[in-house]
This record gives sequence, C-alpha cells and structure tokens, in this order.
Amino acid sequence: MTHFRIPINFKNLFIFIIIILLWVTFSCTYEPLQSPEMPKFYQTINLPLADVTLYLSGLHDTTNHIYGDSLSDSLYFKFDGSLDTVTLTEDIFVIPSATSVTFQQDFADIDQANNPISITIPQTIKFSTLFGLPLPQSDTLTINPVPRMPLTDQEYSYQIFDRYGVPYFERVDYLTIGEGKFTTSIENEMLMAMDSVIIQMKNKDGSLIAESFYGTILPGETVTDSSDLKGKQIMDQVIISTSAILAGTNDQPLTIPANTDPYLTVTIGVEMEEIESFTGKPEPIETRVTQPLPASNNTIFRGIIGETPTLSLDTNLISWRIENTLPINMDMDITFLNFYTETGVLTIEALLYTDTVSDSSERLDLDTLRNPDPTTIVDSIIVVTTIELLPDAGDTVTTIPLDFGGGMLDFAISISVIKFKEIEGFFNETFAIPPLTISDIPSGFGDVNFGEVLLIIHLFNEIQAQTELEFNIEGYKEGQEPEIITANETILKASAAEPVAESNLVIDIAPIFNLVPDSMMVFGEAAIPANDTSKLQVNKSFWGTYEVIVPFNMQVNDMTFIPVKSNELSPMDEKTRQRIQDGFIEASIISQVVNDFPLSGRVDVLISNYDYFPLSPDSVDSGYQWINDSLFAITDTGVINIVIDTLVTIELPVSVLGQANKVKIPGFVEHTSTLDSARVETIIGDEVHYIRPRIHLDKTDDFVSIGYNDKIDIITVLSMTMEAGALFGTGEADQDTIETDSLKKPIGFKKK
Repeated sequence: MTHFRIPINFKNLFIFIIIILLWVTFSCTYEPLQSPEMPKFYQTINLPLADVTLYLSGLHDTTNHIYGDSLSDSLYFKFDGSLDTVTLTEDIFVIPSATSVTFQQDFADIDQANNPISITIPQTIKFSTLFGLPLPQSDTLTINPVPRMPLTDQEYSYQIFDRYGVPYFERVDYLTIGEGKFTTSIENEMLMAMDSVIIQMKNKDGSLIAESFYGTILPGETVTDSSDLKGKQIMDQVIISTSAILAGTNDQPLTIPANTDPYLTVTIGVEMEEIESFTGKPEPIETRVTQPLPASNNTIFRGIIGETPTLSLDTNLISWRIENTLPINMDMDITFLNFYTETGVLTIEALLYTDTVSDSSERLDLDTLRNPDPTTIVDSIIVVTTIELLPDAGDTVTTIPLDFGGGMLDFAISISVIKFKEIEGFFNETFAIPPLTISDIPSGFGDVNFGEVLLIIHLFNEIQAQTELEFNIEGYKEGQEPEIITANETILKASAAEPVAESNLVIDIAPIFNLVPDSMMVFGEAAIPANDTSKLQVNKSFWGTYEVIVPFNMQVNDMTFIPVKSNELSPMDEKTRQRIQDGFIEASIISQVVNDFPLSGRVDVLISNYDYFPLSPDSVDSGYQWINDSLFAITDTGVINIVIDTLVTIELPVSVLGQANKVKIPGFVEHTSTLDSARVETIIGDEVHYIRPRIHLDKTDDFVSIGYNDKIDIITVLSMTMEAGALFGTGEADQDTIETDSLKKPIGFKKK
C-alpha cells in the first residue's frame, strides 16, 4: 500500500484555536454560540505522466547507414561500395595491319642508254695546204720533184657517251659492244702514191680498239677497210688517229693539171648498233614502298610492341621472300622506317646471288613503332630497299648487261597483325563501365525530400590518358517510371611522375533518392577522346569506390510518428484511489516543451490500457486487428480491447532558425489544460496504463537542416488539487499516513 504523509504544524493550530476562543469570548452578541467550523486544507499532487527527450543523435546507427557528428552537429546517410575495375584489354592494342609489300626490280631504265651510236669522221688533205701552193691555177703547173716524206700524224677526240649519266651507275668505266663495226675509206687524188697508211681508234687511255692499214695506195685509187667491234670495250671518249707516207715523184718534176688542187680524202665510220653491257661503279638502287595502314579511329605516333611468348606466326612478325633471277649478284638491305630496335631502325640484310632465293622472317617483339619523325602520325608502313650490285669476280667494278633474258628481282614482304603493350597518340576509344547496382537504400522516407544527395565517386586511374566518363544513374521503384540522371565527368590521367591519379567526382542524385527507390543502377561508358595525347599500356586500369552521402537537409511533408517507448503508470491501490476520489477538487495537465527541431507541429499525449500505439488503422502489426472503430490485441490469453485516448494536445513552439535553416534558438512553451474527472479516473484506475507522445511535424516549404544535437524535450504531469482532510482521513493520521513527498515535488523542466 502506498502511504501519503503530510507534515502538520500543531503549534500553529493551537494558536489559531486560542484566537478563535478569544474572539468568541469578547463578542458583543448575546445570541447563542454555534458550533465552530473547522478550516479546510488543500493539497496539490503532481503525478508524472511523461518525461520524454527525443534525441536525433539516437538515429546514429551504422548498421542502417545513418551517421552523426556531434562536433559539426550533422546527421547523414552514408552507404558505400566498390566499383568494378576497368582494364585496358589487348583488343585496343592490336593494329590489324596484316598486309603485304611487293615490288620487282628489272633494271629496265638502263635501256635508255642502249641507243645506237653512229659516227662518221671525214678528213681531207689538200696539196695546196700541204705544200703552200696557190692552187688551183688556170694553167698547168709543173713543180720540182716531190721527195718521199711522212705526212703529219693527226688525232681527234670524240665523246661516245656520258659516263655519269647511265642509270644505276655512279660512273661507267666502259661499255661492251654487242654489235658494231669500224670502217675506213681512202680516196687518193694526190698524184702520188701513199704508203703505210694507218688509221686507228683508241680509248682515251691509249688502248687500241680497231685499226686499218694500207700498204700502198696508188694515185687515183680508192680503198676501204672494215673491222668488227663486237666485244670491244669502249670508254666514254675515243681517239681517232691517222698517219701515212707520201711516196714522192722519184726525183721527177710533178705536173699539176690546170684548175686542180690534188687531195687525199680519209673517211672513218664508227657504228655501234647494240650495247652488250656497261661496266663501272654502280650506285645503290633505292626503292621506297609505302603501304597505308587500315583506317582507324586512333592515330598513333609511338607504340612499343608487346611480346608473343608462343612465337605466333600471325602476330608481331615480318617475313619476306626475295628471288633473284638476274645475272647479277646483289647485297640488299631492307629498312623498315617505322620499326626501331634498341640499336636503331630495323634493317635486314639479304645476300642475293644469281638464281637464289632468300626466305626468312624477323620478330618485332619489344620493337618501337614510329615514324622517322617521332612527332608525326604513323599512318603507313614504309619499307626502303637498298640494292648494291656486287663487283665481278676478281674485280672491283660491276658489269650490268642490257639483256637480262627475262630475269628480275621479285621481292615480297608480309607484315602480320601487330599487338602492342604500350601506345601513344590520339585515341578515340570507348569502353563500357560495368554496371553497378546499389540496393541497400534506407526506406521509410516517403514524406521527406532531401535537398541534396551526393554520389561521391573516388576513382584511381593508372591510364595515362584523359578519360571522359558518361554516367547514367537510374532509380527504380515498383509501379513507377525510373528516374534517370546523366552526368559527364573527366578523370585525371596518370603520368610517369604520378603513376596513379586520383579523381573525386560528386553527383547530386537527390531526384532519384527522393523517389525512395528500391534500387539504383550506375552504368555508362568511358571514352578516351582524340583531342589529347595519350599513352595507353596493356592491363592498366582504373578502379574506385563510391559513397552515397545524404545530409539531413530536407523538405518535410506532413508527417506523424510515435516513439517506441512508453511511460508506464502502475495501478494505484484501492485505498489511495478512494481517498483521491473523496478529496478530488480539480485536475489539470501541465506540460513544458522545448523544441530544438527546425520544424513546427504538435504533440498529442496519448494514454492506453495496452502498450501498443499504431499510427493508423492501416499500420497495425500482425497480432492486432482494427474492427470498426475499435482496436484489439490477439493474445494467448484472449482478445484485449485496446483503448487509446488523448490526454492533451500541445503546439510545438517555433524555433528561431539561423544559417542554413539550422536551429539557432530552441522554442519553449509551457501549457496547462484542465482534465475532466473521467480522465482522472482512468489515470488512477486499477489497471496499468501507458503513455506516449504522438508527434506531428508540419510540412515545410523550405529545406531545413536537422542536426545531430537536435532534440525535443516533453515533460507532462498530472496536477491534482485535493482536500487534505479527505485525502488523509480523520483521526487516522497516526495509523495510515500517505507518503506524498514524491508527489509534492515541483515539476522539473529541462531547458536547452
């Protein structure tokens, strides 16, 4: 049993009685005295109903992705995860350059030097010139005997060909005649015989080519001679020389007919109808072949070719076949101006003898592909062949025949697919970002719109290329159209100095989050644009993590919630309840509310005979039923009718908001409302009762910031005014006292 004790000051009571007696004694009335009225005493009893502090810091629950920070006074959702790694695969590094380079070398240009050569050299020696006589004369002239005497030797130089103008030769030392002849013709009208006439054709070095000799040519006689020049070697210049002896007149005078000038005519002919070959110092024969690469979105100016451990015949391989059916031995250098080894440009040497085949290959692993000018784009494979004609056996010069009998040099090169491990250039590559599904999204916020929801993506990039990302973020909720946000971002490229570049991307996805989606999906593609120089390496990647951070900056629709814990009122014992009923004067509910929320609304203080407070008939849990207007609990012992009543409704005091619409000064209100006796009977009844506040928050037009330190304090007491006599009984103070110390305590309100 609960006892109430009210301390009574008997000394004061005694004085009070004495005063009454004195007043009666000295009264001027002589009427009979009435029985005295005893004074009535009243006692106020405060019965706590609810002492609730709703701390928002209690929302901090990392298992449900809610985080709080008391120092920054912030609350936010955060959930995170990892992005799949995107790796540069070998497909990007393959140039489908499989192609063939072919050409033939047949020395056809040398035919331009195979022009027939025909030279006619006429010489006339006149008597008048030889002896200084004025001839011819109108009369017969007899002169003294002419002695036997040699004629003066004469030499004449003639250019046969340009030794520096023959194709394939730096210089030609001589040509060999295939078909030709040397002819001479002498007409002797000198009136004397000519003895020992010699006509010679010599090279400029004095070597004899051909000669005509006449022992005696009688006066008036014409003689001819011919020599075959086939196989003769002729330099670019020849010398024609003539010599003869004039036989004289044997000491007899010489009569010169009138009107004549005796003479000797020598005609020399050189005919070269066909040239067999040229011999001299050849110049290198260079052939340049350009094979365009297949069209591509990428432009490369440098690439390091990868390794092919399996020595594949269809990857990173150059092979060639060269067949020499020419009657010339050659040394061929094949230079690939786009491929560079550690020592320089890739050059292959092939020694090609007559009627032989060179068939081989060369691996390109770890070579570098670039142009001779490394700043230019590689758009073709350039092959340069340099042929050096080998000298004749035992000689230092080379002979090129003009008739090759259909022979030629057949040259074919095959270049396989090239696979790189690193390439530099301008690329226009795109590749898909693996889709990411985010499904652990907190639910239950259909009445809230968040001001911003930050999808923060931390990307780590090993690729030395500017990479542009196009993200599509889609939110899915059953029965609604997906919400889509598209974002374009650029991530930093790595470099030799910074092998892994970090980029942080921030995307506001509030429209999706405010949908309260069942799940979100992030997908898109990455693009390496062609407007920046890039360096791509096989197996280099970018990867990352993501965070979704939702600050509690929100626009709230009308919403109502009930805390999960109740204040329990134990039943009073029957004797105490009866005394309260006997002495009851009036009752009220006194409440104090401190509102440290940036929201307005109201608080309903509810009382129930069962510890269950659903928000509405539609929100009852399993084990409960709402029938008509009554709520029932289905228990193991039977069906319980749950009665929920509202003791008092209190308007939440409005807080003063500051920067970012955060609470600057909390709102405070003290509220008193009269309570009827029926509700008092409920509270002091013989059943356990439960009290909870139901909090309704009003819709906000603006976004407000809710902090970690925000709270609502609600203190509610039942204040009852009682008649002390009825409360404590008569003459029973010594036996039955009611302990009221705890009920007489003042209300302890908490203020922020």
